[in-house]
Amino acid sequence: EGLYRICGYSFRDSHGVRNGIVTDLNAAVDDIKAAVREARSAGNLPELSNAWVAIGGSSLTSENCLGTAVVRGNEVKPADVEAAENHAREPSLRQGKQLIKMIPQGYSCGDTFSQTPVGLVGDKVTAYYHAVYGSVKNAENMKRSLLRSGIELAGYEPHPIAAALAVSTESDRYNGTLVLDMGAETTSMTLVYEHRTLLTAVRPFGSEFFTRDLSTIFGVSLDQAEELKIRFGSCSMDGVLPGESVRPSLEDVRGTPLCSRSLIVQTLYERAKEFFRIYRDVIEKAGHLDKVHAVIITGGGANLRAIDEVARDVFGVPVRIGAPLCFDEKNALSMRP
Repeated sequence: EGLYRICGYSFRDSHGVRNGIVTDLNAAVDDIKAAVREARSAGNLPELSNAWVAIGGSSLTSENCLGTAVVRGNEVKPADVEAAENHAREPSLRQGKQLIKMIPQGYSCGDTFSQTPVGLVGDKVTAYYHAVYGSVKNAENMKRSLLRSGIELAGYEPHPIAAALAVSTESDRYNGTLVLDMGAETTSMTLVYEHRTLLTAVRPFGSEFFTRDLSTIFGVSLDQAEELKIRFGSCSMDGVLPGESVRPSLEDVRGTPLCSRSLIVQTLYERAKEFFRIYRDVIEKAGHLDKVHAVIITGGGANLRAIDEVARDVFGVPVRIGAPLCFDEKNALSMRP
């Protein structure tokens, strides 16, 4: 455990990555170089030599695995724990899935659940793991993109897990919290309960769908629709005047039509409600809905006004907008993993 601090950051449009998958290596390299350059400039930082990367993509899936080993001598030894861990890995290897990471969840021995079972007395020890699967080729392409940008890969985390660690507290992860990271094209989901990761998933829906809806309904360009979403968008009618109309300021060959603000809000509300119902169904089908006692929404999609109110109605639990923990008075980020 340590204390981490963000000294510089940058946002870049992604031209080489779609839905979390590298589709254009050269474009991805250009984006990485530009983002690193801007982040270094913002924080007055030295050259960046290595990076810890979040691996995402709509291909990510997860599974909870367990493996059991008989304890020799009635006292758990490191060799017994290693045998249980190897047995936990076997099912995923037999299925031929592309394993990205095995995340330890703890061990049981007799009536005891422990993070450090060595020395406990029992007949057998069981290791619990959360396995995350995805595209190993995409992970390799991410690594190649970094290397061509002059950066060594220090390691990586599945993106949903990294997002959950960044915005949730120890209490969140114990009480039962669903973290939804809403990007432009995908939304990653992580459910943590009693410090155990129960589910990791990615769905191919993101805030770009809000923009597409407005573009289609009002017959405006995607850039104009994005402006409408940011300037006038909300999931609540609070503050919307009867008959209020707005107009995008960006010029377009099709003109800049007047748009009903109430229709903007209604469109965004209905799409947000549809998304959260889909995410709720995923949790329910996995048999974990009773473990969701709070929801945290993060990512770019979380900036849509009143989107947390929609999630609260759908899940029926407290909802908050998540930001990395926690900002100090200088706006530098400190986070305890």
